[in-house]
Amino acid sequence: MAPTDWDEIKRLAADFQKAQLSSTSQRLSERNCIEIVTKLIELKLIDVIFTTDGKEYLTSQQLIKEIKDELYVQGGRINTVDLAKELNVDLNQINTCVSEIVRGKEVQLVSGYLIAYYYLEKIAREINEKLQLQGQISVGELTLQYDLPAELLQHNVIEKYLGKIILGKQDASDSRVFYTEEYITRTKAKIRGALIGLLKPTPVTVIINHCNLADRLFMNLFDQVNAPGVLTGRQAGALYVPSCYTKSQNDWVISFFKQNNYLEYDALSRLGISDPKGYVKRILTNEDLTFLSSCVIGSQIKQQLETALEECISSKSYLDIVQLLPSVLSDTDIANVLEALLINNSKGTILFDNTVFSTHFIDNLKQSCMPVMHKKAEAVVKSGKYQQFYLEKQLSKVSDMGQHGHVDHKAERREERRRKAASGKGGGGTQGRETKTKAVKKHPRSKQAVHDSDSDDNSNVTKQIKTDLEIISVEDVENIIKEALENEGLDDLLSQIAEHLQGTLNLAGLALAKDTADKLLQDTSQNRKQTHASTQDKINILVNDIKLYEKGLKTLPSDQQPQFIKYLLKSLGADVLAEFCKYAANQCNLSVQVDTLSVEQRNKIMNDLTEEYKKPLLALNGTITEQNMELFYQAVDVCLSECGMILKKIDKKKDKLLIQNHREKLISELEVCEDPALGLHLAALATFTIITQNMLHASGRQVPVIIAFLKAYLKEQDFQKLQLCHELVAKYLTAAEDEKANVEDRLQDEMPGLKNMVNEIKKNK
Repeated sequence: MAPTDWDEIKRLAADFQKAQLSSTSQRLSERNCIEIVTKLIELKLIDVIFTTDGKEYLTSQQLIKEIKDELYVQGGRINTVDLAKELNVDLNQINTCVSEIVRGKEVQLVSGYLIAYYYLEKIAREINEKLQLQGQISVGELTLQYDLPAELLQHNVIEKYLGKIILGKQDASDSRVFYTEEYITRTKAKIRGALIGLLKPTPVTVIINHCNLADRLFMNLFDQVNAPGVLTGRQAGALYVPSCYTKSQNDWVISFFKQNNYLEYDALSRLGISDPKGYVKRILTNEDLTFLSSCVIGSQIKQQLETALEECISSKSYLDIVQLLPSVLSDTDIANVLEALLINNSKGTILFDNTVFSTHFIDNLKQSCMPVMHKKAEAVVKSGKYQQFYLEKQLSKVSDMGQHGHVDHKAERREERRRKAASGKGGGGTQGRETKTKAVKKHPRSKQAVHDSDSDDNSNVTKQIKTDLEIISVEDVENIIKEALENEGLDDLLSQIAEHLQGTLNLAGLALAKDTADKLLQDTSQNRKQTHASTQDKINILVNDIKLYEKGLKTLPSDQQPQFIKYLLKSLGADVLAEFCKYAANQCNLSVQVDTLSVEQRNKIMNDLTEEYKKPLLALNGTITEQNMELFYQAVDVCLSECGMILKKIDKKKDKLLIQNHREKLISELEVCEDPALGLHLAALATFTIITQNMLHASGRQVPVIIAFLKAYLKEQDFQKLQLCHELVAKYLTAAEDEKANVEDRLQDEMPGLKNMVNEIKKNK
């Protein structure tokens, strides 16, 4: 636009204003004004901005001026939205002008706010006032207070005016925090005072809360206050430990160790020591220490233990380790100390439950048990338990060898003997008669013979046998040593010491039992031949008697014979079985203490025998109750064959002599008999033998049968005498107490006549 045009516009504006100020007759109407302005705008002769109500116009320069004026009125900070409302101008026009204003450095647009430099200076002064008052400020607090970005406050306000308007110091570790020198000095004094007043370890959090400080500030200033103590760390859970506490702690530890020569970990932990082992190593650097699980001990305790142990060995006594050790030691610690102590002294000591005994002390207890052990060992050998135990072990050993492919020579010899016995060489036969071949296979009469050869090949056989045979029991040992231990106050170790001694005593007892058994075996082997011959003779006599008695009972009526056979087998047949049992027990090294065996004793012996003897003897035992003489004789033949015996041929001349001797024996016993019942029994048997010239074996219950049989062979008066005596005996046995005397008197009167009757019958025959 040319200058002349602008001058013309100015003249027009002046005329326009003059017209407006003139009277009504000279003014333009509002409509005319609007049309004129509109025309000027269309011609682009003017550039104006409409207000929001459209009633006013203003230029851009005017709007900028009014914005600056409004900013000044608001103190240097105003929101653009509020500015549009205040100036009644569209926000877009405001934003356009703000962009123009912000191009300078005096005003800036921050988050929709126009902020002038003098506003920042004002808040800088306010911040300084606050800093001087509080001693410290943080950008975060100011951000909330002034509702301005933290970066703006920190860089454009605080840091810009720091040292000028704001008198303070920026925190080196946190750039958003600012202090005054007075605050730092005051805080150091507060921290130092708090630390000086502490006498025990205190958590840092407690100190910080008490002083109302930030954790970071405390940690930063702690190194500057020359605190009389140390921090255990720089973390949240750290402790402050005063030097006075550390000194008293060290003094207590050193003093306690010097007095007691040990330190307990728990006690150190209670003092606030988190690493007891490391602490002790650091404090007691020149000590010879032994670290255990619950405590640490010094060299004095170990020397004391070694001295006491040497004295225990030299004095042949015992030592209770627990009494010499601190009471705080656990069982594991005591065991470790003992292990270390006994490494070089284990030969002369034995340990029982933390009590060390010298071997001499234990040996003395052992010697006190030796007499009882000797008696027990001899008793075991006498009872045959050791022989049975030894035999079972040997048989088990032979069985194991057989399973590994070894030949059982013993079984082969047994089978060979049986074959020869069956062929006639061994004697026996169907009737127990000797055959023409008189040579008899030499029988190994002792099963131990086989085992003797084995023992000769291996002198240490007892070492291979498990010591499961108890010669002396733990209870026996306890009873012997109980008084000695109680006198020493060691009764709580009675069971342990007894078990230890029982093991060694039992081994010694087994060795003694072996020697005794070997000696007994040597003595026994010398008598084995005599025993074999003696048993054979006894069995021959018994079998011959049974045959003679069998012949006698066959003279009785056939319906009466079974009861006599039953009694014969039950008595004399059982005697034959008893002789076989005693012989077999002798061959198997089983001890038999009595001459007469009961049924229970026979059964026990048969069950303990080896299969070689057990099977035939059980078969013989079964025939005793079957009332079959033929089966009995066959079983006897088998037993004789197994035992290497023969049944000698019967000599009839000798049989007659035996019958005569039996008759005379019965009559002799009758002559001296005073018992009426026994006298009647003897009289009946003697009369039967005189009349039939046969022996009869019968019980008292079978007397009526014998008397009934003799009726046909006796005179009437003799029979009546026998019958009367029988009736009186029966009445005597069943009579009441007041009648027995009368019956007994009558029997006494009849007995001489009964004896005379038997003698008369003998004379007449």
